[in-house]
Amino acid sequence: MRFPKNPFAPLFAALLASLLAGCGAGDQKPLSAILITLDTTNPTALGTYRGLAGLTPNLDALAAESLVYENGRSVAPLTLPSHASMLTGLYPARHTVRANGLNPLPGSASTLAEHAREAGYQTAAFVSSVVLMAPFGLDQGFDVYDEPEEQPEQGIRHTAERSARQVTAAALDWLKRRDRDRPFLLWVHYYDPHAPHRAVARFQQQIQSLGNFRFPGYLAEVAQMDAAIGGLLGELRREQVLEHALLSVVADHGESLGRHDEESHTIFIYDTTIRVPLLLRYPDGYRAGDRSKAIVSVVDLFPTFLEGLGLGDPERVDGQSLYRQGVPADRGVYFESYSGYLSFGWSPLTGWADARGTYLHGARPKLFLANDVLQDQNRIEQQRALAREYREGIRSVHDAPALPRQDESVEQDFSAELLALGYIGGGSADDLLPHPLEVADLPPPEDHALEVEAMSRMALEAGLDRPEEVIRNLQDLLARVPENSFMAELLGRLLSNQDRHQEVIDLLAPRMVPGRERMTSMGLLASAYERAGRSNEALEVFLRAHRLWPGRAQFTGGAIRLLRELGHDREADDLLKQLPGR
Repeated sequence: MRFPKNPFAPLFAALLASLLAGCGAGDQKPLSAILITLDTTNPTALGTYRGLAGLTPNLDALAAESLVYENGRSVAPLTLPSHASMLTGLYPARHTVRANGLNPLPGSASTLAEHAREAGYQTAAFVSSVVLMAPFGLDQGFDVYDEPEEQPEQGIRHTAERSARQVTAAALDWLKRRDRDRPFLLWVHYYDPHAPHRAVARFQQQIQSLGNFRFPGYLAEVAQMDAAIGGLLGELRREQVLEHALLSVVADHGESLGRHDEESHTIFIYDTTIRVPLLLRYPDGYRAGDRSKAIVSVVDLFPTFLEGLGLGDPERVDGQSLYRQGVPADRGVYFESYSGYLSFGWSPLTGWADARGTYLHGARPKLFLANDVLQDQNRIEQQRALAREYREGIRSVHDAPALPRQDESVEQDFSAELLALGYIGGGSADDLLPHPLEVADLPPPEDHALEVEAMSRMALEAGLDRPEEVIRNLQDLLARVPENSFMAELLGRLLSNQDRHQEVIDLLAPRMVPGRERMTSMGLLASAYERAGRSNEALEVFLRAHRLWPGRAQFTGGAIRLLRELGHDREADDLLKQLPGR
């Protein structure tokens, strides 16, 4: 847990809050900040973005009180990198979180919550998916970081989550118990629209009553999420919190829903997954109900909140403050997906967009003009000069300095005794990701889109019912495409479920390359070593995983257990101090 650098900051903030509490509608600055993030939510899923009427009444009502940005963009079609950008104001290439389940946000990051807490704010986050669990680093600066408990795997792609109703209840409980004399920063994350879709019956029935839709489950969960947000907003209104708060609602990314041969998200960076809703509500009604066509990005939230709360002017960030101001007409924004490269060995995709159009760079570059809303007319041949300009925008992001990762000298994390045991190795991953403008010989992801969807459906639908069939199919696939780490992890899960530990070891051990370690894969490998009676190798993996995700009790606890079994009690005690809550 990080503490304010200035020990008197909470006192100063409390005095400030008490002075401003009686100022009414004329407050110079909003006292509190509320960030509501919607997972996997397209702008067109909301009524205010010309979506289905009546589907999202609570968000639509909030939009009527907010400035609505019609050209909001994410930085990646992935939950963890996108939220890292919201909280730091940096693009993924700079904050170094490029995919879900890999490295955490470095401790060197300066987050919105850290700035707020240092100024005496109460800080609390309530997230709905383990994709955002604390070991991935987004808890930096939060006094309270409330996340779902990870449950035993129910399927080979299941991840623990909690419903919008549950996360709203947790946030409301904190709001009731907060110190009302101090301002606060509250982040609430809703995961419902993410697959698999399991909306309760009444929302499914609501969608059926509205018509025949190709993706009714998705729409039902958007409606379910909106109802829970209505409960949160209702309580904030009853307590008159919104009269003294700057509030933003934004999605981390969208959902393709079949466009461009992609049913979900992750690989591609078309507008279907990069365009996001973004609302900004001011406590005094500034520009309430207005709509802006400015090019904005989720990286803008960090500097916007800092300026709105009077917490200083951030240095060397990629975002631009939107607080009571616009952005330059020629502004361009960056976005990417390295997921295809990291999981499948395909070309990474990067992009740049401004008011003139959108450029997607990869093994097969594309350029779409702004009036091509479906993005199905590639104008790269006719717009080569514009493409060169967009590539320079991409280059400027990747040439800018990135956050330093965890110090590769592991002495800061482990005692001399533990280092002397010889279980801990080093290795840097900083140079493993290719520069996007220097990759031309890797397969284009679009050539494999249908393959990805088929594999995803197989994992979701057949993993439990026909495991042997899925195992054979995955083994055949990996024989043809051995670099496919995503499918290797799925296969490892199935083999582990059948106690085929040596096969898990043979499959996953060669894949533990620095910078490419997936959290789930390391857990599977450590478990396989331990269950195969190879305690020393299991300990090595547990310690390596602890170093990558120091807040993950599974890894730290596993290392402590094996250290004691191997007779290293002093080293176990040293590591025990690093468990959460110690």
